[in-house]
Amino acid sequence: MTTRRRFLTDLVRYSALCAGVPSAWRVTTRPRLVDDPFQLGVASGDPTATGGMLWTRLAPRPLEPDGGMDGQRTVVEWIVAEDDPFAQVTQRGRVTAAPELGYSVHVDVDGLAPDRWYFYRFATGDATSPVGRIRTAPAEGATSPLRFAFASCQHYEQGLYTAYQHLAREELDLVAHLGDYIYEYGPAPGRVRQHATTEVRTLDDYRQRYAQYKSDPLLRAAHQHCPWIVTWDDHEVDNNYAGLVGENLMESEE
Repeated sequence: MTTRRRFLTDLVRYSALCAGVPSAWRVTTRPRLVDDPFQLGVASGDPTATGGMLWTRLAPRPLEPDGGMDGQRTVVEWIVAEDDPFAQVTQRGRVTAAPELGYSVHVDVDGLAPDRWYFYRFATGDATSPVGRIRTAPAEGATSPLRFAFASCQHYEQGLYTAYQHLAREELDLVAHLGDYIYEYGPAPGRVRQHATTEVRTLDDYRQRYAQYKSDPLLRAAHQHCPWIVTWDDHEVDNNYAGLVGENLMESEE
């Protein structure tokens, strides 16, 4: 039986193997997508002096299994430029969005100049993603001001994300998220809005829960605005867990 803790450990190990997509997953056919596949937006993170990570996830119907992709392996093009009109392109490439990774795309960009802004976007078929921004870190030994914000504990049911609307208007270089990006609970009556699924336990449950959170337009805008550095806390797995001991087992032993 897979526990939440073991699931998280396996997921971290699996993610480390997925910096590149195996050649067996690569495809060259154009996708057949009726709805916009970029409804969960784009994001950048973990900036270095020469690059960073770019992310998107194809999900034309975000709360359906596989995000509504129906098993299609899909080529996604990515592009990085020095300007928003993408007239001064610095890098571009292609990657395959595969069901094994929930149609998430992670592009590890390198070879950029330090301490400056870049713009990026993705495309597949006839669809183009929103434009995101990433700022590279200063070169080693350089000193420059850092404007950053931090966020945490963004329980979807307990409030609207208006703070992110404000954050996306600030002149920020970085956002640090300190954990509880999602909450694992099932829906509770009387809340501002409700989780769409029961308490998350399986991989598909987690993918749908993250999709619901990222469906919020204000959270998406904050991710587009600048790179994030993200860690997790207990609610990404189970409230107040300790090792392999979940909250319910701990309560039963008190």
